[in-house]
Amino acid sequence: MKTFTALLCLFFLSTANAYTLSSGPIQKWGDPTLGTGATISYSFMMGGEQCDTSTCSALDSFMPLGFQQEIKKAFNTWSSVANLNFIEVADDGANFNTLTTSGDIRIGGEMIDGPSGVLAHAFYPDTHWYFSAGGDLHFDTSETWSIDNLVDGISIFWVALHEIGHSLGLGHSNESNAIMGPYYNPVLTGLQADDIAGIQYLYGANISAVPVPAAFWLLSSALVGLCGLRRKTSSKN
Repeated sequence: MKTFTALLCLFFLSTANAYTLSSGPIQKWGDPTLGTGATISYSFMMGGEQCDTSTCSALDSFMPLGFQQEIKKAFNTWSSVANLNFIEVADDGANFNTLTTSGDIRIGGEMIDGPSGVLAHAFYPDTHWYFSAGGDLHFDTSETWSIDNLVDGISIFWVALHEIGHSLGLGHSNESNAIMGPYYNPVLTGLQADDIAGIQYLYGANISAVPVPAAFWLLSSALVGLCGLRRKTSSKN
């Protein structure tokens, strides 16, 4: 869902690989059959909506110019290795976790815990027709976000890549040198073998066919998890 402190992430189920998934019925978009692809929509929140803990902010109110391209690049990185098709749609401005015609994954900002703590968090895929929080991704408005100057700021692309992994159904990997590892590690500039194994387990490898839209195949369980990404700040944590 940020050296870093321990991360709280609920509902893990270990697999034979280092990657983890949510517990209970596996949560994924599209056809619930493992290894099948999905078309998933996403939208950028307008700001001013009620979020899960505070008021949502539009990303352009606290992120540098070019943030959208970094987030789109993160979506494209996942679809380059898995049978996933992402479509940007308009956000309708609905409050968090209410009926909405916005994207399956809604992206916004909120005050989470202040600087150098949890960088962002994301919810696992929606598993019930009336629960719209599934997949949503929130960046902490208190962090200093960056596109190029990663010495002084947090990489928008890296955090988006990690959190989108949660939005797609992946938990934290037990492999520390993976994008889906529990800590922010900007040395990694792209998906690693374990990340690719996990996403292909859920959605299959990249192919040209476009599957049925995600909203058609929502799973029947109401269980939705939240994962957040923390930055290790000191040895006392």
